[in-house]
Amino acid sequence: MKTVYDDWEMESGFSFFLEKFVYTQDTVMEDAHFHNYLEITGVRGGKIVYRFGEREVEAGDGDTVIVNHIEPHAVCGTSERAEVIVLGFRPEFVWQGADEVDYRYIENFFNSEEVFANLVPSGTAYGREIAGLIGEIAAEYGRREDGYKLMIKAKLLQLLTLLYRHHLRVSSGDRFRHADRLKAAIDLVGENYARRVTLSECAAAAGYSPAYFSVVFRQVLGKRFCDYLSGVRVEKCCELLRRSDLPVQEIGRRCGFSNPSNFLTIFRRAKGVTPSQYRKNQNK
Repeated sequence: MKTVYDDWEMESGFSFFLEKFVYTQDTVMEDAHFHNYLEITGVRGGKIVYRFGEREVEAGDGDTVIVNHIEPHAVCGTSERAEVIVLGFRPEFVWQGADEVDYRYIENFFNSEEVFANLVPSGTAYGREIAGLIGEIAAEYGRREDGYKLMIKAKLLQLLTLLYRHHLRVSSGDRFRHADRLKAAIDLVGENYARRVTLSECAAAAGYSPAYFSVVFRQVLGKRFCDYLSGVRVEKCCELLRRSDLPVQEIGRRCGFSNPSNFLTIFRRAKGVTPSQYRKNQNK
């Protein structure tokens, strides 16, 4: 995958734009790109995947993804159709380059790309507020009534203030510290996936409260804890489907799926086929 530069033309004196897209499983961005603006993407229904080099960030309904101007990234759709709203703006739209207070509004965008926290999860109160503001900005942009530019700037500043107040800012040292502590939770899942594993006990293993653990886990690993746990279980199922003749339902039970219907749904979503079809394909 090559990386290209996207130089987006914006209206003189109004360094802002808004675009709407629909992503499906056929939507694949072949080249990574970076651009001359800061980006905020709101997801409505379904799921999309941002790729930052080898790192992937999944964003679902109500989630928001923030991207700075130096991060090469690509976006693709999934089988879960998603509508997205992309806000783009240059730093000078909210910061004139001298006022330190104004700089704080966009501080989240200027962390090192190695430790940049891109995902704003919908599971947080401020995440839901941000999703609502994106909708209000889109409505103002669509109506274009008198004063809409000022209203957009005001709402964007409100959104950025919420990011400044609440969004996880991870320094390089903090990222390594979080990763080290999360390893205890990951090890717990790896050793106990066959039984009922709760977020609370994994949070305790990492030394975090359940709420903070949920946020840190998603920011550092790019996915929700429940999705990570399901992914581990699905991969263990795949191993048994390839290497044993056990019945499919027994394999699901041994790998921690107590509900057969839920097992089939999660497996098909992850692999695109049923467990039986997966086994058949492996034996061809």
